[in-house]
Amino acid sequence: MASHPTPILPSAFQAHLRQLVPQDAVAWSNYLSLPGVIEHTSWGDVSVEALQRQIADPARSTRCRRWAILDSDDQLLGTVGLNDIDIEHHRAELAYDLSPDHQGRGLATGAARAVIAWAHTALGCVRIQATVLDSNLRSIAVLERARMQREGLLRSYRHVRGQPRDFWMYAHTHPQLHGGQGDDRAAP
Repeated sequence: MASHPTPILPSAFQAHLRQLVPQDAVAWSNYLSLPGVIEHTSWGDVSVEALQRQIADPARSTRCRRWAILDSDDQLLGTVGLNDIDIEHHRAELAYDLSPDHQGRGLATGAARAVIAWAHTALGCVRIQATVLDSNLRSIAVLERARMQREGLLRSYRHVRGQPRDFWMYAHTHPQLHGGQGDDRAAP
């Protein structure tokens, strides 16, 4: 995959993105391990070691992009990125998480919008999709504020902590890249 510039967050957030590095795993694990943070997600192992392996996995570099969301002091606030990038079919899956200390100010929505716009422009993705556990009301709100459209319920889509769970499918399609059909409202 060709090198592209990093998505840009609006300056109002006083935050920026950079590629995740293995040293981010400690702060990432710390907030993901807080009570309730991953309760309504499909996260499994959030140990420092597991996150370091995820960051350093060379096979992931062609099918995943993940950025650290950092404040002006380069402290990790969250992450945002794309999983399952499929250049042949011009699609990818949006993923994000945010420390509870930094939720509620629009940062996840701003980061999601920036990555959606970047994926359409830099990668030529026509479709950006996201799956969200049906009980994850905060993430559902982020996806809707990021102007993604709910497409349907995926019954027993993933096992979450040993139980089959339902997920909503959301998507944003780019009209200029999709023959004039779709939704281009995710521009930051």
